[in-house]
Amino acid sequence: MKLSGLSIKNFGCFDDKGCEIKIDDIVILIGQNNTGKSTILDAYEAFASSGAELKLSNFKDEKTDKPIEIVGIFTEITSDDTDALGSKCVHNDPNYGMCIKVMFRWTEPNKKGEKFTYQNATGIFEKGGAGGWDSLIASRIPVPLRITPTDTHEKIEAIIIEILTTTVKDSLKKDKTKIVGIVKQLEALTEEFAKEIEEELKTTTTSISDKLSQVFPNYTAEFQPEIGTFESEKVIGAGSHIRIKEAGKISLPLSQQGSGIQRSFLWATISALAEVGKMKKGTKKIDTTDKARILLIDEPEAFLHPPTIRAAREALYNLAEVSNWQVMASTHSPIFIDVSKPHTTIIRVEKDEKWKTKLISTDKITFDGDGVGERETLAMIRACHPTVNEFFFADSVILVEGETEQLIYSHLLQKSEHKNKIHIVSCFGKANIPLFAKILNHFGISYIAVHDSDSPRVLRKSKWITNSMWTMNEKIYNTVNENKNGAYAIVQIPYFEKFYFNEETTGDKPYKAHLTLVSSEFETNDQYKNLREFYESIDNGTHIGIYKDYDEFVVKVKEYVGRENPQPIEKWVFPES
Repeated sequence: MKLSGLSIKNFGCFDDKGCEIKIDDIVILIGQNNTGKSTILDAYEAFASSGAELKLSNFKDEKTDKPIEIVGIFTEITSDDTDALGSKCVHNDPNYGMCIKVMFRWTEPNKKGEKFTYQNATGIFEKGGAGGWDSLIASRIPVPLRITPTDTHEKIEAIIIEILTTTVKDSLKKDKTKIVGIVKQLEALTEEFAKEIEEELKTTTTSISDKLSQVFPNYTAEFQPEIGTFESEKVIGAGSHIRIKEAGKISLPLSQQGSGIQRSFLWATISALAEVGKMKKGTKKIDTTDKARILLIDEPEAFLHPPTIRAAREALYNLAEVSNWQVMASTHSPIFIDVSKPHTTIIRVEKDEKWKTKLISTDKITFDGDGVGERETLAMIRACHPTVNEFFFADSVILVEGETEQLIYSHLLQKSEHKNKIHIVSCFGKANIPLFAKILNHFGISYIAVHDSDSPRVLRKSKWITNSMWTMNEKIYNTVNENKNGAYAIVQIPYFEKFYFNEETTGDKPYKAHLTLVSSEFETNDQYKNLREFYESIDNGTHIGIYKDYDEFVVKVKEYVGRENPQPIEKWVFPES
């Protein structure tokens, strides 16, 4: 049984209509400030607490007339689960399939919440649960580890200790024979225990040091265990602390280091845990019966240098690949978004026209899987230019084919009143425009797709054949037409340079375009009037490349051919209707 979803009502900024979150291997929450991203992480902690008391501030508008309800949706139900819980609570949900739903409800502050189970026969949540309900459900809720930008160094160190010692503690719990006969003196017990875990700790701390040195070359890490309570599995945690050693100097506690190295050490620990787990079995997954954990983190980019942010992203995604670990993060950094990875859900949290919080998620986006699929394409694009992910944060987007158009439209944007409202995205080729349009459609983001018409045919091996980029025009239109927020397309006939500059395509296009933009002639020559007034013309709907349906697009291209008589004419033979 696995926790796969969370429903939240009347908690924080969420009203009685509520919201539903898919709990994937990694969940990335994006959106403007004060929209509810951190509230989702708070709600998960409340659910995982099994009904612990909440404050008045947790209730919607601090009113208690409507109870807080947080529901966990569990899937992958086994026969052992139904033996413990009974089959009455298993039902078929249209979004999750066969599942069990468990709810905690809080009716007033400073009072424990009550638990309910959804019953298939009645179709309602009924109080309590049957059989081994409490222990089984509790064991299936991943334990949250919460990190915020305002955490003290003590809390960060405690989280690192928790992550670092997880597998060691579990090993000791399972095998008490490791300490049989060592009970006379606490010092002897600790010394023997330290010897037994020395190699495992050395492997992990060496991996951490290697990663830390990539950012801070002269620093290494030491894990220093101290005597704790007599329970063997707690010895490694109680009193333990982290020390950082710079080359040629004595080691000092992590608490005496700067915020940047503290955060970098956290990422090194997370990344090392993931890699040590992989090394144990030689794969990305490790088998463990240890209790599942979920890392809840606000603004993982806080205090980090840009290269370290990218390393932190990889650490988070790697951790999510390790068995029994999941990640839920809220971020303002596009670097942390990677739609190309499977089992990743991106959730955009925003306010609607009535200032109510709503969610839009990628979990319902489908990607083509044939050949080099859309996920692989996204991975390649992000690797080449990670800033394309900024479109997830924008309210309005212009999709363009490549870097020349991005340079020119971005330059013009800085002179317009829209400079803080529109984001220009290079799709790295015309064929990728429908992919980006599909994602923007899903998130309900307004956009304009600007593309070349190209010609109906091309010459290949002395033979005129259908141009694949001509076929792409209809696919672009069909995808744009699916948008419900007024998206539309603009065509440049036959391509950008000819359309605006009346020039043939030549090499080094971005640089030549830049020279034209910064020349005094650009501001005065009527030849460039349509380009100069690009943003004004899209505002008032008068841009000459706008088309409302595919037939209108074809008419525009045919009018161009009739007017300009482009050569060779074989290139402009249109396919039959």
